[in-house]
Amino acid sequence: MKLRNIIAGAVAAITIGTIGAANAATVVIHKPHKTIVMKERGRFAGPRHYIARDRVVEVVRGRNIEVLGTPYMYGGNYVVKCRDHAGRVAFCRINPRTGAFLGISVRL
Repeated sequence: MKLRNIIAGAVAAITIGTIGAANAATVVIHKPHKTIVMKERGRFAGPRHYIARDRVVEVVRGRNIEVLGTPYMYGGNYVVKCRDHAGRVAFCRINPRTGAFLGISVRL
């Protein structure tokens, strides 16, 4: 039984070496009776590519909105404290993947 686990681990290591070089999102599942090696797919496959924080500031300033703070992640979006056209303190939301301006919410 132990020899079977060693062989299965070796096969998994070789498979990870060949698959993992092309794609880092490889999942190995060890079960008592078999070892499953597969590529991870779906929503969480691979690294997430976000735009840089300085780009967030450029997007907000491109809409003639004054930036008051540093951008931070909140609820899956970049949020930055700013001052809107009327001079009120507000928060701007930016999509972290595309850099799209999602909106501005004014503090009352």
